[in-house]
Amino acid sequence: MKRRDAKDAGGRVELAVGRAVNYEVSLADLARRSERRAWWVAGSAVALSVLLGAGYLVMLPLKEKVPYLVMADAYSGTATVARLTGGLDDLSVTQWDALHRSNVAHYVLARESYDLALLKLRDWTTVHTMSAPQVATEYTTLNSSQNPESPFNVYGKAKAIRVQINSIQMIGGSATQRPKGATARFQRSLYDKSNGYTEFLDNRIATLEFTYNKNLKMDEKHRIENPLGFHVTSYRVDTDFASTPPPAVVATPAPAGTPMTAVPQGVAGGPAEALPAAMHAPMPTGLASSPMPQAALPAQAVAPVQAQPAPATGSVQGGAR
Repeated sequence: MKRRDAKDAGGRVELAVGRAVNYEVSLADLARRSERRAWWVAGSAVALSVLLGAGYLVMLPLKEKVPYLVMADAYSGTATVARLTGGLDDLSVTQWDALHRSNVAHYVLARESYDLALLKLRDWTTVHTMSAPQVATEYTTLNSSQNPESPFNVYGKAKAIRVQINSIQMIGGSATQRPKGATARFQRSLYDKSNGYTEFLDNRIATLEFTYNKNLKMDEKHRIENPLGFHVTSYRVDTDFASTPPPAVVATPAPAGTPMTAVPQGVAGGPAEALPAAMHAPMPTGLASSPMPQAALPAQAVAPVQAQPAPATGSVQGGAR
């Protein structure tokens, strides 16, 4: 009986010792697991800190204080924003943006200007080379001699319309997409060839949609005029009532006996008498428009324009060309 009790007591002791050992092992195992998890958390925190620091380094240039220069025209009300990075001589602009603006300005100048001596030489060809069929038809109808409001019937041979573009804004587009159109603000002035007097007409806004048609068929001569196939598909002009005309400028008349000649807009020098010989060039084959009909301009339109000399005395007021 005593042996059995001793054996039972020894068994209970061994069981208690075993449980104690297992408890110690469990505590050590839990400590090791906890330490492992702590190292994983610490490593992840270090990795995230490194990534966060790298992100800050990448985003630091975005936090720079970049100055902007805003140039405003007191008369027209247009504003131009220039980003100053590296000085005034380092104003960057993308090549495609500059190309779009150049084509828009080229088209608006050719379409809105009027000078009988230069119409068939340059402007007529430029507009038809860059216009879709319906846009070219509108331009032909506007300059037809049957239209009482055509520039020729209103201003004749002795006067010309000069155009100055104030601003060009692209419509739509992004860094990866081409803009769908543009708006151009411009100012028109009436120039009298007989006395050199320049008179302000109005301010206008031209809204146009354009695309690039690389398959546009043109001969080599007109491909030079429009190398990338710039094509205006829609064109509209409205009066800009928000703009204010510039003050009148006093122009000094030419000496008595000095002949006055028409000079191409935007071109320095060159008498107008040498131009009409090239004004009979046919329109390019494959363009949306047909050759300029004789009804579009009167027969006397092909004659050279010779303005009368300015008066010998007195001063003449006019705006800048």
